[in-house]
Amino acid sequence: MARRGKKMPMFVFASPIQPNKTAEFRQFVADLGGSRRKEYETLREDGGFRQEAIFLQQTPLGEMVVIVQDADTEQHALDALRGMTDPAHDWYFQRMKDVNGVDIVGSDVPANEVLLDYRADNPTDDRP
Repeated sequence: MARRGKKMPMFVFASPIQPNKTAEFRQFVADLGGSRRKEYETLREDGGFRQEAIFLQQTPLGEMVVIVQDADTEQHALDALRGMTDPAHDWYFQRMKDVNGVDIVGSDVPANEVLLDYRADNPTDDRP
């Protein structure tokens, strides 16, 4: 029996990587998935995220950080992140700022406008 899926809010953060910072970005993401995995998972859970994917996008204009997140609402997630001031969050936010120049917890976070959001009507849990 097919189930009708509920659309979950998806949010995207995209920003150019600063010159000569690609190796630092790769190490940062490796740390999140390795030595700091537990901290990272706690950061995401505390922020209300159900899923997050981090990409390195190669473009003719340079490399980009692309982060796709699934959370209740963008504002709730952003407010939760801005309210976190423990050392693990400070490390995360500083590393992101070092790589892309954007202060995620500051006021210069770029706003997103969703122009199209396609989702299949009948998702199933048994897909890979």
